[in-house]
Amino acid sequence: MKFRKLESDSELENYRQAIAPHIDVLFPLEYLKQGYVYGYYCDQGQLCGGFALITEGPFRVLESIPDFEEFNLDPHLKNTAEVTGVWLSSKNRTKYCSLKFWIKLLSTILLNKKKYFVYAFSNKKTNLKKLYSKADPVTLFSGETKQLPGMDSADDETVQVILKSRILTQSLKHSDFFLKRISPRFRRQVLPKYQTET
Repeated sequence: MKFRKLESDSELENYRQAIAPHIDVLFPLEYLKQGYVYGYYCDQGQLCGGFALITEGPFRVLESIPDFEEFNLDPHLKNTAEVTGVWLSSKNRTKYCSLKFWIKLLSTILLNKKKYFVYAFSNKKTNLKKLYSKADPVTLFSGETKQLPGMDSADDETVQVILKSRILTQSLKHSDFFLKRISPRFRRQVLPKYQTET
């Protein structure tokens, strides 16, 4: 499994078509070009996951909020990016692949110069809500959003923002998320030795 930054139109087109059935959105190609897109490829060379970090506005998740205009004046927008298109194929959600995926996503955010990161998720996906809550986010909106290009209909979503400085501290606080995805052999042989030495 390996990550690759997607830059050509054909790579971005493949990505947006591949993730559309999983997130119910067909992103406009031009929107993906506003930032960085990463594809996660399995050993057979097939796209099995990925995410996008949109670093230049306007941001879709904010535009989807009814009465969004008030956010246009927020000075924090200059230091904001959007995390979107997060997808990992169910066939590749082994503990190792999942761990590698989330470490890549988190490290990409932490190494970015922006301070605030906005994202949205469907309120039907309670598992995502539980997962994202670990980053101690602030909810900007929850309810029926506006229909944007690439959407078949409006959705019942939650839009949140997280502060980059909280991501690392909350990741350490909830380290069990990562430890559960480490191989049993590593937990059995390496962790006890480390704990004894420290």
